[in-house]
Amino acid sequence: MLNVLLVDDEKLERVLIRKGYKWEENGFKIVGEAASGKEALEYINYHEVDIVVTDINMPGMDGLQFTEALLKAHPKCRVVIVTGFREFEYARKAINLGVDEFLLKPINIKEISEVMAKLKEEINQRNKEATEVAKLKESMENNYDILKESFLLRLVENRIDEEEAVKKMDTYNCKELLDGCVCIDVKIKDNQEEENYKKVYELVQNQNNDNMISFVHFMHNIIIYFVNKDLDECINYAEALHKKLNKIGITATIGISGENIGFCGIASAYGQADKALGVSVLLGRNRVVTYSEYQEVMKQNNSKIELDWDKFAEAINNCREEEMLKYIKDYIEVIKKGKIADEEYLKLMTMTIILRAGSTLNKYGINLYQLINEEDVFKDVRAIRSVTDALECAKGYIKIVYEYHNQKKSKRNKNVIEDALEYVNRNLYNSELSLKKAATDLYTNESYLSREFKKAYGVSFIEYVSEKRIEASKKILKQTDLKVYEVAEKVGFKDSHYFCICFKKQTGKTVKEYRC
Repeated sequence: MLNVLLVDDEKLERVLIRKGYKWEENGFKIVGEAASGKEALEYINYHEVDIVVTDINMPGMDGLQFTEALLKAHPKCRVVIVTGFREFEYARKAINLGVDEFLLKPINIKEISEVMAKLKEEINQRNKEATEVAKLKESMENNYDILKESFLLRLVENRIDEEEAVKKMDTYNCKELLDGCVCIDVKIKDNQEEENYKKVYELVQNQNNDNMISFVHFMHNIIIYFVNKDLDECINYAEALHKKLNKIGITATIGISGENIGFCGIASAYGQADKALGVSVLLGRNRVVTYSEYQEVMKQNNSKIELDWDKFAEAINNCREEEMLKYIKDYIEVIKKGKIADEEYLKLMTMTIILRAGSTLNKYGINLYQLINEEDVFKDVRAIRSVTDALECAKGYIKIVYEYHNQKKSKRNKNVIEDALEYVNRNLYNSELSLKKAATDLYTNESYLSREFKKAYGVSFIEYVSEKRIEASKKILKQTDLKVYEVAEKVGFKDSHYFCICFKKQTGKTVKEYRC
């Protein structure tokens, strides 16, 4: 119920308004009456009122003065002016004050009904939006830490554009990262208890200060960013943290980036720390590894061999096996041509390509070592003695990643086709049904849906819809005397001529022949 207050110096007018409309049946309750603007203001100060219906011409404080004072104190209140004045000046003043509606005397039921229905809809919509905003705010407050962690993960992995990121940095109080940062990536040995991850994170959190931002990566790595800190200070922190972890029986390898500045520097710092972790396959685990050590390893081996990692990831993500294997072979071929015979370098390059393949699993919320045993990978990589060994090792582990993608893709394709079929059956008789609309409503790509649909059913999406509609029309033609255009409309065809063409094509008969 919406609460209504009637304001008019003439009692008879108030009675006419009260009696002339079925208030409660339409969702309103007259909670009070006032004979003046002053009396009305006093009432509203102590009672909840949604709508005020007030006369404009009252002694003392007139309707306009009352409205001005009312909306200043209670801006959410809605005002309906009742007046016998038709002068433009009154209307102009009232509109400037924020009056919602006018009712001209003598009031008729139809007018008051229309005005109240409109206000009711607007107030209900406003209340609904306010409730939704309050719920959203409460949800954000309750889930602040989770939302911040999710944002930071997208930020460090460079999966968010700069404009959006900078706005959210204000929300999550981490804009100072843009001024300069160093990233520390703490990796706990995979076979350790879940409880150890919590211990490490709590240890890091207890040491948190204004210059630190920390969160848990979904791969269980603990990421720490230092803001405006000297690199040596960060290394000292990492060394101290490593000693504390070893002291309580936790094995951890810690990678440290170089100093980075600006938006791109945030993701770059994470990438550097990750590379430092990767080189631990050569330098040894359960230690602190800096990005400069990673660079030194690369420098010692004369050449930094790079693959087009984006295209490599794309080949794996899209399950293009031949293309993926070609990238691996090309990678090894470059090593051969470079005449790099150093076993340690071969191990590093092999580990790099395996980890790159593993990073494509991130979109599923898992990491490489949830598919394969980390100890097995390190053992196999350390056993590499030749380029052939490196090729076989890389192919073996990347194939596991590829097969996981393939399995997910098959399941995803199946789900899309099942959803599309259900969508067609549900909207078959809707003349607006189309491939484009289906793709939009199912949140998928139009060409992808078209291709997968034809692969699954042997006919195009449009042909399938047409066949189903013609089948439905055959029943209607046999069971009713509806005219052809009526049958066409009933099964979803906009054009009866096109319907007749499709009918003949599918059945081999005209509509008239079929009915005979």
